[in-house]
Amino acid sequence: MRRTAGVLLLLLAALGLGIIAVPAPSQASWLEPHTRQEPFPHAEIERALVVGKSWTVASLDFSWKHSNSHFIGDSLFNLGATEGVHFNYENNDGTWDYRRWEFAFTWGFSRNLQLDFHIPIVWASVWNNRMMDGDTKTPIEGVGLGDLRGGFLFQWLRTEKPKFNNSLATNLTFRFPTGSESPGTYLGGPNNVPTVITGSGTWGFDVGLRFKQQVAIVAIEAAVGYTWNPVGVVMYLIEDEEDFFNQHLDPGDVIHGNLGVTVQFFDKLALRGDLFLDYRTSTRWGSTTDSFPACETCLKIPASNGFWMDVEGRLIIDPTIRLGIDAYFRYSLAGRHSFLWPIEELSPSRGWTAGTNISYRF
Repeated sequence: MRRTAGVLLLLLAALGLGIIAVPAPSQASWLEPHTRQEPFPHAEIERALVVGKSWTVASLDFSWKHSNSHFIGDSLFNLGATEGVHFNYENNDGTWDYRRWEFAFTWGFSRNLQLDFHIPIVWASVWNNRMMDGDTKTPIEGVGLGDLRGGFLFQWLRTEKPKFNNSLATNLTFRFPTGSESPGTYLGGPNNVPTVITGSGTWGFDVGLRFKQQVAIVAIEAAVGYTWNPVGVVMYLIEDEEDFFNQHLDPGDVIHGNLGVTVQFFDKLALRGDLFLDYRTSTRWGSTTDSFPACETCLKIPASNGFWMDVEGRLIIDPTIRLGIDAYFRYSLAGRHSFLWPIEELSPSRGWTAGTNISYRF
């Protein structure tokens, strides 16, 4: 009996030593690539439009947009800004700064489907030479949450060949009215606490089609999309000398597209250029009303529709597969002569935008 017990003890001791000696299976942390993840191409030009199965991307984007314009008021329908028009007559130049932080999360749900969510924070200010307190500038400023966006991107086509990869995908994006659309506080009269609007105050939907083709060290991207604003009601700020009023605004819909070329001469560095072209339908505005659909009787703002064109240059650095750093500069080439401040999301101003983006894939 004692001999049997001794043998059992020896066997248990040997088993315990074996467990200690054999290393446990390795497991990647949540910040490292996992074994079930699809291989992720290091070269920017080789990557598909979707991030790949089981990959998660967290990114932070910061941009600063600056615009110099002239606010005019010689006509009821010219409530906005036009560059180089009536400046001497009105003596009413304006400076618009729009700073934006955006946190984004993207998840590769499957090989061909990714989900994404964007959280913007807006800090903006507008000033003209009528906003003076003696010799001190008194700009209108606002800080707050912008309109959240989320949706998915589905890849229909993917071809992987040496130096000849392509990808075709469609997107559906939702805009949520989480930003502040109120221009101030109403205290028994006109708004006396004017602020910058940080959101549209409306739901929105965007559908698009995007194609990417790689040829050696060059990748060409083309995209087209349609932004639909079905609700079309937003409160915005109108200035009439010393008074501020709430109004209804129907920003109309947008047909947009872009063409981009990426060149990668080096292993971890690429250059990209994009040409953006938008066509915006006419914007309507009118008095507050209970009509349905909203703004049905609102009047069109002349010259509020037409083509707008921007150009953008981007430097892309990928120190590792997981880390990405972008720096970009965007400039308005044509259009956007008139914008309804301060609604940058719905009626963008004309000027330049500088920004940077840092992303981490895990």
